[in-house]
Amino acid sequence: MASSWLPGPELAWTLHAECPAPCVLFQPMGDASGTLLDFQWVTLNPAAETLVRELGLKRELSSWARALEGVPKWAAFLRLVEEGRSLSFELGCRLEGKPRWFRAQAMRQGEGFSLWLFDDTEAHEERRSLREALAREQALQAREEHLRLALETAGMVAWEWSAQRRSIVWSSNAKSFFGLTPGESLEDFLACVHPDERTRVTEAIQQGLLAQGPYTFQFRGVWPDGSVRCYEAVGQTFRDEDEEPSRMLGVVLDCTEREAAQAALREAEERYRLAAWATNDLLYDWSHATDHIHWGEASQSVLGYRPEEMGGLDWWAEQLHPEDRQLVLQSLQQVVDSGGEAWSAEYRFRRKDGSYAYVLDRGLLSHDGRGRTSRMIGSMMDITERKRAMERMQEEARFRERFIGILGHDLRNPLNAISLLARTLRRRGLNAPQQQLAQRIEASASRMGNMISDILDLTRARLSGGIPLHLGRTSLPEVCRQVVEELSVAHPDRSIVFETQGEGEGLWDAERLAQVVSNLVGNALEHGAPEGPILVRCVGEEDRQLLEVSNPGAPIPSHLLGTLFDPFRQVLPRHGGRGSGLGLGLFIVRELVEAHGGHVEVRSNEQEGTTFVVVLPRDSRQAHRGPRSSAGGSEEAHSA
Repeated sequence: MASSWLPGPELAWTLHAECPAPCVLFQPMGDASGTLLDFQWVTLNPAAETLVRELGLKRELSSWARALEGVPKWAAFLRLVEEGRSLSFELGCRLEGKPRWFRAQAMRQGEGFSLWLFDDTEAHEERRSLREALAREQALQAREEHLRLALETAGMVAWEWSAQRRSIVWSSNAKSFFGLTPGESLEDFLACVHPDERTRVTEAIQQGLLAQGPYTFQFRGVWPDGSVRCYEAVGQTFRDEDEEPSRMLGVVLDCTEREAAQAALREAEERYRLAAWATNDLLYDWSHATDHIHWGEASQSVLGYRPEEMGGLDWWAEQLHPEDRQLVLQSLQQVVDSGGEAWSAEYRFRRKDGSYAYVLDRGLLSHDGRGRTSRMIGSMMDITERKRAMERMQEEARFRERFIGILGHDLRNPLNAISLLARTLRRRGLNAPQQQLAQRIEASASRMGNMISDILDLTRARLSGGIPLHLGRTSLPEVCRQVVEELSVAHPDRSIVFETQGEGEGLWDAERLAQVVSNLVGNALEHGAPEGPILVRCVGEEDRQLLEVSNPGAPIPSHLLGTLFDPFRQVLPRHGGRGSGLGLGLFIVRELVEAHGGHVEVRSNEQEGTTFVVVLPRDSRQAHRGPRSSAGGSEEAHSA
C-alpha cells in the first residue's frame, strides 16, 4: 500500500476505523511506582480485530513476538515513544495455513503508539523469488569460477558435444590451454592437433561415440610458436532412449611434463639396467623405513640367487662372513646414525652354493626432511678374482724382496774378501799393469758394494717399514762440503760448485743425508751436460732447511717425471749406454727424505736444466716412523 494511506499523527486514530488495513492502538503498562512493564492494545479497528482473533494474540505486546515473525526488540518501541520517530518493519504469520506478510508502520500516539499493518504478501514473495534467483545465479557463477580454477590448477580443459547442436562447447580456459581458440566444430578442434595425428584423433572420436563407458586417447598438439605439447582426452558418451549418442562430456589433460618425466624415468631405468649388465655389479635399493631391499637382476650372475630369493637387511647380515659381520654392521650403523651420505666396505658374502665371494659394497644415502636416513642405493661388485690376484702379487713381491734382501746381505762377505785381497795386492809393490788391475778390482768391488747397500735400503723400505735413522745434531753444509770434495776428487774433469746461505744446523742423520747428497750429485754427474757446472746449495730458513742440486742439460721427459722416484727406474745417461746403478738412487733419496719428515721435488726445463729440491724440518724426531730409531740396532741387524 502506498505511503499516502498513512494518516498523520493527529488523524491516526480517528481514521483507523474506516481504514481496511489493520490498525492497533497500544498504551504503556506500568506498576504503582510508574515503571514501564509492557505495552498493551486498547483499541482495534475491524481489520485488526479479525487478525488478532485469527492469530489468538493477547493484549500484551511482548506476547506478539511468539506468534508473529519480525517483531522488533523492546528497546525499539521505547525509543519510538520517547523520541517520537516512526518505526518500520516487516511482520510474518500464517493465516488459514498460508504465509502472510505485513509491512508494519508504528507511530507515537499520545503516551503510546499506533501500529498499522499493510498486506505485503505478494511483494514479499516476489522479493523472495528474486533473492533466491540471485542466490542461484551467484552460486552458479561461484561453481563456474571454482571449475575454472580447478581446471587451470589441474592443467586441463573441459568440453561438451551436443548431438542436437552438432557443436562443441569448451570451458573458458580453452584458449590459454591450447594456445589458440579450438572453436565449436570438429574441424576447428583438429587445427589444435599435430598434423601427423589428425586422422588418428578423428578415428578415436568416432570410436568414442560407440563406446559404452569412459574412453581415453592421447595426442600431440602444436602451439602457434611451434612448440609441441602432449595431451590426453578422457570422455564419456551419453545416449537417448533410442540408444543414439546425444552428448559427450570430457576433459583434456596437458600431460607434457608427465610424458617427459616418464621418458626420463624409462631412460634412467635403461641406463641402470645397461650399467648393471656392463659392470656385472649387483645393484640394490634399501628402504630404511620398511627394511626392504630391492635387488637388481645381476644377483644370479654375481651370487647365484634369484632376486626373489634374497631378503631384507637381516637376510643380508646373515650372509656376511662371521669374521666380517660385526665390523661391517658397525660401520653401516655408524653412517646411518650420523646422517652420512656415503658408505663403502669390503667383506666376504656367502653365495648360494655356500662359497664366499669378496665384494666391494658402495652405497649413497638419502635423507628425509628431518635429516634421518630414508634409503640407500648402492652396488655390490664381486672382487674375488682381483683380491686373489692381488694376494698372489703381494706374496710374489714379498718373496722377491726377501730374496733380494737375503742375497744382498750374504753377498757382502765374499765382496769384502775381494776388496781386502785387492788392497793387499796393491801394497805388495806390483808393477804398473798389475797395480792397474788390482785398482780396477777394488773399484768394481766398491761399486758392487754400493749396489748391495741400495738393495738393502730397498728391502728395509719395503719389508721393515722404513729405513732406520740415527738422529743427532748435524750441520748440513758440512755434510754437503765433505761429499762435494770426495766427488770432485773422483771426477776431476767436472765442476761441482757448493754454496751455503743461512743457518744449516738441525737434528738429522748425518750419514743418511750424506747418502742423499751423494745420490743427487751422482745423478747430476751422470745425466747433466759435461761442460756445465753442478750447483749444490744449502739454504737455511726459520723452521726448515733446503738443499738444491742443479745441473744444466736436456730436461727430463715429462712422461717420466711421475715415475722418477720409483725403484728400478732409470733414465739413460746423456752419453748413452746403461746406467751405473740399479735405478734405486732416487727412490732411496725420497725414502730417506720422507723418513726425516721432509719431501723432495724436481723441476726440469730447457732454460734452467734440472733441479732437485730437498725440504727438511729442523727437528726430525717427530717425523720418522716404524722401526726407524735414533739409537740402538746396527744396520746389519735391521737388514737381516
